[in-house]
Amino acid sequence: MEMHELLGAPTVALEDMLAEREARAATQQRLLAAGGQGLVCLSMNIAGPVKDFSLLRQGFQEGCRLTETALQQASIDFCLMEERQGKCGPCAFYRVDGELKAVKAALCTVEETPHLGRLLDLDVLTPDGSKLSRQELDRPPRRCLICNGDAAVCGRSRRHSVEELQRETLRRLRTYFGEKWADEVASCCARAMLYEVAVTPKPGLVDRWNSGAHHDMDFFTFIDSTAALTPWFRRFYLLGFHEADLTDDALFDKARKLGCQAEEAMFAATSGINTHKGLIFSLGLLCTVAGRLCRRNPPTGYVPSTLVRLLLKEASALATCSLPLLEQGNTHGSEVCKRYGARGIRQEAADGFPSVVRWVLPKLHLKEGTLEERGKQALLELFASVEDTNVLHRGGPAVLTSLSQRAKSLLAGKAPVSDAALTDFDDDLIQGNISPGGCADLLAVGYFLLFFEKL
Repeated sequence: MEMHELLGAPTVALEDMLAEREARAATQQRLLAAGGQGLVCLSMNIAGPVKDFSLLRQGFQEGCRLTETALQQASIDFCLMEERQGKCGPCAFYRVDGELKAVKAALCTVEETPHLGRLLDLDVLTPDGSKLSRQELDRPPRRCLICNGDAAVCGRSRRHSVEELQRETLRRLRTYFGEKWADEVASCCARAMLYEVAVTPKPGLVDRWNSGAHHDMDFFTFIDSTAALTPWFRRFYLLGFHEADLTDDALFDKARKLGCQAEEAMFAATSGINTHKGLIFSLGLLCTVAGRLCRRNPPTGYVPSTLVRLLLKEASALATCSLPLLEQGNTHGSEVCKRYGARGIRQEAADGFPSVVRWVLPKLHLKEGTLEERGKQALLELFASVEDTNVLHRGGPAVLTSLSQRAKSLLAGKAPVSDAALTDFDDDLIQGNISPGGCADLLAVGYFLLFFEKL
């Protein structure tokens, strides 16, 4: 586990730690005198002279969230009285009104949260300033970070070095946030895929009203596929998180193999129908890169716009590793790219998804209309601008040009394009057996980026 997180961070002298301990005790007495049935003091259990660094502060904020959630779920009234962010580490003080053994029991569950809980100290103080112990609730003593023995015994005997404890602290923080954000990122993928298929009407594409120019799939096929693929996007994320130090080529090779397994899961869920093969590539790539980024710094450590920009930059580098496969491939997409010189999804990703950045995200970021309505407009922008390899495969360049011109004509009006106009467009594409599936995938990527930047 990297120790660079601690390099350059301020260290705290012993006298400062002792002074901070006295200051906290005085704060506790002052807040207890202000009323309430008890006081909860939350602080971080961090070994060594470094008590303040970015990942620790994020762990503390997560500890506050877990504490407040646990008190709410136990129906205990509480109020955050004070929060300190000193060089000896952050701490928070909550006034609680309730039976204090119930408070302690609720907070013991927080201290037992996998990975993070052992780094949280949650003291429950009675009005006279004494602490409730875990033993009073017949709870076992807290365990050592390293050997899982009695933490107090290991501490007194100095059984483990400060560096060992620091490494384990960083490992636990990174593992906790890695797994937490894996779930969040996979959820973003599921939402994006469901939003895309739910946008209605979508000319030539599967939506809530019909199957577009497809005869082997419908809205529910996409739901089945999304449910089957969501766990795999979590695995893509964890691949990037745990293998962040691999070269781009090595990481892409692992992601490609994972993508083949995800495709098998999709086909098993859809009885052999290809609903999301393109998105397995695009979203799998973005999830892998998201894991690599979050290994360095959890999403909360980034400004949203910066996070998306970094994500696309990293995705571009990783996707570049896929370009040689385009020449070797025998899929419809690769054959179309070679025949017509079209960019295709691999080149789109290698360039940092410029079509999504230019046409989709600006529409989705608008304040007017629902996300579905904005999605319809974004899709038309893609129709007007993108060389969709699905359209080229089914209809050739002339049909692609016709599709683009019609979309531009619809967009030329000042008002948003009506559902009636989109339905007419849909009817014509269905009759011509034309499905702009590549544009649908790019719309889903846009929804993913929108949800991801709000994590």
